Amino acid sequence: MLLLLPTGLLLMVSFIFNVATVVVKKLYNKTAPAGRESNWFYNTCMSFACLLFILVFSIDPTAANPFAGITDFSFASAGLGIIFGILVLAQSYTYMWALEVGPFSYTSVIVSLASLISALSGIFFGESIDIYQYIGMGIMVFCIIFSTDKNNGGRKSSLKWLLIALISCVTNGFVGVMQKIHQSTEYSAQSTAFLVSAFAFMTLISAIIWFFESKKSGEKRFEPKASQAAFALISGATFAVPHVANLYLAGALPSAVFFPIINTGGLILTLLAATLLFKERLTRLQWLGIALGLISSLFVSGTVSAWIG
Repeated sequence: MLLLLPTGLLLMVSFIFNVATVVVKKLYNKTAPAGRESNWFYNTCMSFACLLFILVFSIDPTAANPFAGITDFSFASAGLGIIFGILVLAQSYTYMWALEVGPFSYTSVIVSLASLISALSGIFFGESIDIYQYIGMGIMVFCIIFSTDKNNGGRKSSLKWLLIALISCVTNGFVGVMQKIHQSTEYSAQSTAFLVSAFAFMTLISAIIWFFESKKSGEKRFEPKASQAAFALISGATFAVPHVANLYLAGALPSAVFFPIINTGGLILTLLAATLLFKERLTRLQWLGIALGLISSLFVSGTVSAWIG
């Protein structure tokens, strides 16, 4: 039912729920102790909740067979889904780690660079990119540079943080590439099989790693509270929405249009959330970065090309 929304509205829904996931993830980080055990507990709960909600979203009560989306399965979709799951798991873990050692807004900005990887991958799918879209990507780089003008939230930008954030960025970029690969195959209609395979694999692997991490912790074992479990489960529920929406949009829109818009739009909303919810103050250059982000979206979306003709 989610995919019945118009493309523009579906993009907005994806923006909102993706930022909601990031905000809830940050709230989890503020209540849970730093460390591998708490991170893998989060990933286990998040993946499980995401899996359940993806199954719910795949049910179409208006169809003759409401569960057709769930039963349409192939080993090709499952295999691609597992690779996708590995990438999502790596991105989620490194993003959590980066949030532990660095500022919220900075981390989100660096990870948003992933849109350049995903957008340029469209060349390998026979998609053309015009000069105005390249200009938009260039403007987006300045948006990111200006957005990282200041250490926010009392945390400094260290080399360790930068390396972790860059790993998260690269894996996030290849998450988008995997979405495009699946939607370019003859199995593109098997979105549920692809996503369910990914998040079932993520749940299993996360649970196994969490189990072994808990055995190593000894007296310092992490005992999750109800509030921490709730944050992790809510994060998974909200995470399901952009995954279902973005997989569809990755096939429906050109890479050079979809990925920069989804990442830049999410970045702007995340920076605003950092300011309003977590009291991270933005400088004038960072506000300029937000403005440039909006302008770059006009270029990469093809809007400027349409205006100029």
